Amino acid sequence: MKKKILALLILIATVLGVMGGVSVYAEVSLEECDKCFQNTVSVLLDRDDLNGNKISATRSPVYDIKLAQLGYVYEFDTAESKGYAIIICDNGNYVAIEMLPDAENPYSDVGENEKSVFVNVMSYCKAVDGKICDIETGEEFSEQVCAVLEENAILYSGGSVDPEYVKVEVGFLGVPDEDMYDVCYQIPQFCGVGLTGACAAVAGGNIIGYFDRYYENLIPNHVAGEFKGEDYYYNFSDTYVTQAIKQLYSDMNGTENGISETNFKVGLQNYCSNKNLNCNFKSIKSNGSINYDMVKSSLKSGQPIALFLSTYNICELNCGDQKDEFYYELYPGNHVMVGFGYRDINYTLTNGSKSNYKFIYVATGFITQRTAYFNISYRTNINSAYAVNIY
Repeated sequence: MKKKILALLILIATVLGVMGGVSVYAEVSLEECDKCFQNTVSVLLDRDDLNGNKISATRSPVYDIKLAQLGYVYEFDTAESKGYAIIICDNGNYVAIEMLPDAENPYSDVGENEKSVFVNVMSYCKAVDGKICDIETGEEFSEQVCAVLEENAILYSGGSVDPEYVKVEVGFLGVPDEDMYDVCYQIPQFCGVGLTGACAAVAGGNIIGYFDRYYENLIPNHVAGEFKGEDYYYNFSDTYVTQAIKQLYSDMNGTENGISETNFKVGLQNYCSNKNLNCNFKSIKSNGSINYDMVKSSLKSGQPIALFLSTYNICELNCGDQKDEFYYELYPGNHVMVGFGYRDINYTLTNGSKSNYKFIYVATGFITQRTAYFNISYRTNINSAYAVNIY
């Protein structure tokens, strides 16, 4: 599909300032927010989700529940509708945490001397004279309510220790022999919900999100996704998904130190049992290594892959003529991700030798890069891997 030309006009809607004696020192980059917004809208245009090729937009700041600036909300017009996007800064990265091309800006009625407060996905408040209030009624929240909101809130984080970045170039002859498969066009890609040590619960959320397409009661009131033509698109997170992940976190005995493999499995099974469903796990490791043939057959059978990792990579692929580029982010520590596809690439290198790269397409659980490829044999330790079935 040819890339459409995007003409983008951004008008400054409000002026940053200090309200109620509360100074804000967060260093959110306006330039990076604008760039993220433009890139996100461009992707929507490429997928024909929006009509026309010109968008005008206004922006205003949004704050976390502690009133540190978190990013901006963009209200934009297309030829046929109005929409909004919320761009936030997370650990120095900029991400469209919400993007609805045909919906009203939830902060449209926030006054000039009030602040727009973003708690989490589909959860909004406002600040009046430094107090957190209901966005519709203006009623001030009690300390107890604020404490509950803060437990699940996304807070500003300007940056942390970066992962190691590695670029790998593969020069080749002819055309690579590729075997690819994804369970759907847009996979579930839920991410953090303000809980500590919750990556396993988020991974469980992505698994039940996938099966919610077939068993609607897995995430009550949440619409799993929709077909666009012959392609199935899973929806993004909403308040019902957040509630489900929080329940999984409880069922898995989650703590700030994380969730054990055993608790992950028992907790997911208990969650499904409470929905009158079964959940089983089939190990896809043999002789100490992941069995890639079992990865392929499991995914083609509609069973996502739960990966328990200590040190791991996520990768972006840039494929070209006679040269492919792999951009890796390398992380220490433990993590759980869920695989929803694979990409098996065989090269004939320029020196005539053969080379093979085996990837799993994963929901990372990260806010910033929600999907990526995972190289099963590059700078990683796969402690366990399971094909998961819910029925």
